[in-house]
Amino acid sequence: MTEQMNGYGFYDPQKDEDLPVFKKVSLDIPVPEKREILVEVKAVGLNPTDLATRMMKKSSDDSFTILGRDVSGTVVQVGEDVELFKTGDDVFYPGTSKVQGAQADYHLIDERMVALKPKNLTYTEAAALPLTSLTSYEVMHDRLDLFSLSEDPSAVTLLIVGAAGGVGSVACQIALNYGFTVIGTASREESRKYVKELGVEHIIDHTEPFGRQLEELGFDNVDTVFVAAKADENIGEISKVIAPQGRVCSLLPLQKPLPGRFFGKSVTFSYELMYTRSVYETSDWIKQHEYLTELKNQVEQGFITSNLETLYSEMNEDTLRKAYAQLQTEHTIGKIVLAHDS
Repeated sequence: MTEQMNGYGFYDPQKDEDLPVFKKVSLDIPVPEKREILVEVKAVGLNPTDLATRMMKKSSDDSFTILGRDVSGTVVQVGEDVELFKTGDDVFYPGTSKVQGAQADYHLIDERMVALKPKNLTYTEAAALPLTSLTSYEVMHDRLDLFSLSEDPSAVTLLIVGAAGGVGSVACQIALNYGFTVIGTASREESRKYVKELGVEHIIDHTEPFGRQLEELGFDNVDTVFVAAKADENIGEISKVIAPQGRVCSLLPLQKPLPGRFFGKSVTFSYELMYTRSVYETSDWIKQHEYLTELKNQVEQGFITSNLETLYSEMNEDTLRKAYAQLQTEHTIGKIVLAHDS
């Protein structure tokens, strides 16, 4: 293995432009230490968090920034304390905001947020799943704690706002596989069709009042809500339909105060940020490896399918610009992935 690799990123975030100018730069290949593994990158998925990284970068910061925090590839080197993986293992994982992204030939990551790649998925199919799936598992197990609500999962109603998006489309599959009663929101005809194809029987339009639509479906209210998109736009309607002592979790920080109805109903509200465990190196960080391993098993058993919708067959400056331009429209269905053959 050579000592240099190609990385694709930008120096100037150019926040006043639609997108930064992506460049290919020769970089030193990082060396894994302790529980880190070095992965030869085979495919990278795109996420809105990549756009957020660009916007949070200061214009005075002249460092080279690499995006891409959904990865599939092969382990080529391991740190001295690695216990879970060996050279040659095919893996998939989300990245973390603590390290550079994976739009490069090689990527360094802590093994506690990595799992073996599902054997029945290609690298590109696998790269579509980690961040959105891990987020969904954390919401269902750690934030909403859905399994504590009833011994019968079907008795628990879960409203997923933004069901056709990258996170929502995976969350629907996971929740349905667990047996919960899922209600998804989708506003466009193609989005509604996509959500229905995922197996969701109950669909409402999040651009219209929620209550009337839920009543037409036979629901007086909902026990829990997973806000996977457009939090500020929908929090008012959510407050009207959430059950007393219900639970709401949002992926996005609200810019407006929580509705007063949340207080009157004693609603439990939480945020979910998949990066929390890795950034703070929490004592339960290993849970992310465990959730991803559960995902691997569910995929191999045919319960969950990849939500890869748009594939770019190679990674370069031009395909990065096209892929991120598509992501910026906020009208994507499923996930965008770039294949990479270093």
